[in-house]
Amino acid sequence: MTDITVKRYATPKGEIALREAGGGAGKPLVFLHGLGGSSKSWGRQLEHFGQTRRTIAWDCPGYGESADFPGGKPTCHDFAKALLAALDQAGVGDFDLVGHSMGGAVAPWVARLAPLRVGKLTLSATKVSFGADSPLGYEKRLAERRAMDDRTFGEARARGMVGAQSPAFQAVAAIAGEIRLTGYQGAIALLLQADNRAILPTIAQPTLVIAGADDTIAPAEATQAVKDAVPGARLTTIAAAAHAAYLQQPAHYNAVLEDFLASD
Repeated sequence: MTDITVKRYATPKGEIALREAGGGAGKPLVFLHGLGGSSKSWGRQLEHFGQTRRTIAWDCPGYGESADFPGGKPTCHDFAKALLAALDQAGVGDFDLVGHSMGGAVAPWVARLAPLRVGKLTLSATKVSFGADSPLGYEKRLAERRAMDDRTFGEARARGMVGAQSPAFQAVAAIAGEIRLTGYQGAIALLLQADNRAILPTIAQPTLVIAGADDTIAPAEATQAVKDAVPGARLTTIAAAAHAAYLQQPAHYNAVLEDFLASD
């Protein structure tokens, strides 16, 4: 089994925790989680890709072992700068990048700020814009986080992400149940203003868009719009998977990602 460690790195916006595995000769691979996740969401990817390359998953500000974002209302640009600062401290130069859902809103900003460092870009179960689509939906989720205990909240989020009958339900619920209110407030503030219509067409990196066939959070029309917005992007849909395909169908998800990373 691949050894996984968590290290904290100082940045101008507070400490950022990076969950790390491996250290092979391949280019480092960095994963950004979604609103209902954390670095723990990528355990199956850390184990797999950590066998051949340094593999890193962050806890975004306010999540997991990372400090809360100062001021509480970050933007995608803020998160991108925080990630790059943490990677600098961790000694990471060039890297490939995977952003899931909220992480897929942040990842294009990372590519924009560090175009020579980001090699290949994967945008997983994400959208072109977020807050404009369903602002009341995000307010409802925030109200649930305030009102519910950790277990109830985690299960509520997991039902939306994978469905109650999924074998991945308990894993997704456990991770979502750990989200701090302060972190959730910051992440929702980010998503309410996240709109990448202007920057997606400027992405120059080879880009893969991954969709879950049964995803109701980032449905087919949303992921197709992302694919259409990025020049030369390709789209792959994973069957029998909803929003958290990386946990529902990890072998398929990893194979799709591995093929893309190995392609010319």
